[in-house]
Amino acid sequence: MKDYDRDKFVVMVSAGPTARQVKQSDSYYTCGVNVTPKLIEKTNFWVVNDACYFQDFSEKELRAIENLALPEFPHSVNGIDMRPHPAADYKKVTAGFSGLMSVHPFNIHTSRKFNLPYDESIVYIETKSSNESALRWLIHCGFTKFISIGQDPEGDYHHKMHSRPTKQGGHVAVHEPLDNNRYKEVQSRMKAVIKHNDCLMIRCVLPADAIFDGYTHKSLCGLENEKGYKEVEVSN
Repeated sequence: MKDYDRDKFVVMVSAGPTARQVKQSDSYYTCGVNVTPKLIEKTNFWVVNDACYFQDFSEKELRAIENLALPEFPHSVNGIDMRPHPAADYKKVTAGFSGLMSVHPFNIHTSRKFNLPYDESIVYIETKSSNESALRWLIHCGFTKFISIGQDPEGDYHHKMHSRPTKQGGHVAVHEPLDNNRYKEVQSRMKAVIKHNDCLMIRCVLPADAIFDGYTHKSLCGLENEKGYKEVEVSN
């Protein structure tokens, strides 16, 4: 991976109702999960657990993404269920991305659960969501400061976002969560990861018509030497 400044904030965009468009800036990096790169002008890091989300992106959108991180054996590769398959590793499912972005594998619990021939030299991440995979992978890469947008513990989706239920293989897009209760657990686990690794995460809530840009970032920089989880509501 190219030489990134690990002292900069990474703006992590999730799909919740408080997700907002994020402008490109030299002041911070950006990370999208699943379909949220669609809200980001230039995505430095895209993290997915499930390969079914690849179908949601045009070549133009893919060209705005620098790096993709995903399991060595991604989920949701067969159109039937979420089960990973030994014949569908990250190299095979991303073959069409050659020349578009850099691809970085990690491993998660399903490599062991399904007795897959995973490479033990690849970092292993304990995770229960794509958001948690993204956070843990970024910390593994050396980043310690994060701004979270659209990470809403009460659930629901931003009106431009959707998910793909992976128990059915991810072939159907839905615009309302099937289980809002899980998002509280996701939030709790994210906070625990931040605390355990002595990092900083600022959950930023912006007005509905706002965008995240360099000015928004500057308004949060007074917290850059803090640690732990913070919540900030930014007004117009």
